[in-house]
Amino acid sequence: MSIRTKACTAISRWMMTPPEAKMADIGDYGAWRDASLRSSWRHFSDEELRGRDVLDFGCGAGQLAMLFASKGLARSITGVDIDTAALGRAEAELAAHPEWSDTLRFIEGDVAGLPLADESVDLITAFDCMEHVMEPGAILADWARVLRPGGRVLLEWFPFKGPWGPHMEALIPVPWSHVLFGEKAMFRTAAAIYDDPAFVPRHWDLAEDGTKKPNKWTQWESFAEQAYVNQLDTATFRQLARAAGFAIARFDRSGFGRSAPMKRFGNTLMAVPGLADYVTSYTVIALEKPIR
Repeated sequence: MSIRTKACTAISRWMMTPPEAKMADIGDYGAWRDASLRSSWRHFSDEELRGRDVLDFGCGAGQLAMLFASKGLARSITGVDIDTAALGRAEAELAAHPEWSDTLRFIEGDVAGLPLADESVDLITAFDCMEHVMEPGAILADWARVLRPGGRVLLEWFPFKGPWGPHMEALIPVPWSHVLFGEKAMFRTAAAIYDDPAFVPRHWDLAEDGTKKPNKWTQWESFAEQAYVNQLDTATFRQLARAAGFAIARFDRSGFGRSAPMKRFGNTLMAVPGLADYVTSYTVIALEKPIR
C-alpha cells in the first residue's frame, strides 16, 4: 500500500461518520432531493418557463420537472434520463397528479443522443448532472440540435476540481482528496473503507432485501474506468459550449463553504490566478442558441 493510500485511508477512517437520514433512506433522499432542486431553481426565474416547451435533462425521479409542472407556466415539460429505476419512480409520482398528465411526460434517454426531434424545445434544464456526462461535447451539440433558435440551457454544475468533485465523500470525507492523494489512492481507499465494519452503507449500497451490495470499488483505479464523473474543468466547458454553437449568457461561480464567512473566503480565493476551479463549489450557467 502506497504512502498516499495509507494517508487517505487513515484520515478517511478518522473522519468517518454515520450517514445523514437523506443518505441512509431512499424516501428521505427523495425529499431532500426535492428541496435541493427547489433551492437550485432560485438562481433562475419562473419566467424562463412561460409558454415554452421544456426539457429537463437528467431528470432522475422527476422532482424538478414536477416542480415546473406545478407552476402551470410551461407549454410542455419532458423529463429524460437513462436511469430506468428513477424514471419508474417519476412515473409513479406523476400518476398521483393527473392534472399534469397533459403537460408532463417522462422518457428514457440514450447515450447515443436525445430521442427528440430537431428544434423541438425552447428550454433545457440540467441540474447536478453535467459532471456525470462522459461525452460532454457530444451532449452540448445534441442540446443545440433539439433547441429552437433563441432557446436556452440552464445549468447548475459542480466542476471536478472543486472540493467534492469526485463525488466520493460518503467513503472519503476529505475535501480535495483527488488533489491531495490522487485517483489510485482514492479508489483503493474507497475499497478499504467500504469493507470496514464501521462503515454504514448508504441507500444506494443496499440491495432490495436490505443487505449490503458487494464491494464495487475493487474494480476501478481511475475516474475514467469508473465512468461516473467526467473531470471536466470550466475552461474546457466554455470551449465545448462555444464549439457547439452556444453563446454563454451567464457563468456564475459559488465558492466552497457553508457558513457565510467561509463562503466569502472561498469567493475571495477565486480571484487568485489558477485557483478559481479548485475553490468553486458549483456554477450557475445560462447558454443561448443564437437566432439565425
